[in-house]
Amino acid sequence: WGGLGMTLVDSLDTLWLMGMHQEFDRAVDWVSDNLNFDVDLNVNFFETSIRQLGGLLAAYGLSKRRSLLLKAIDLGDRLML
Repeated sequence: WGGLGMTLVDSLDTLWLMGMHQEFDRAVDWVSDNLNFDVDLNVNFFETSIRQLGGLLAAYGLSKRRSLLLKAIDLGDRLML
């Protein structure tokens, strides 16, 4: 999926809900440091919306980590173009 960390992002809420907070923290660090949506890439809108955008928003809703919200806003803005 173009280096977008699809499975990792899609799994963030599961890590949180399972109480795997150390793993969640490591995953969020990767998202914050490496996930970059500024790429010229054709993506499936539906899959990207539910797995990437939904994953980021769900993880933000659970953890209140601002970096996740900022990534979700960035992706949402790009999907609307």
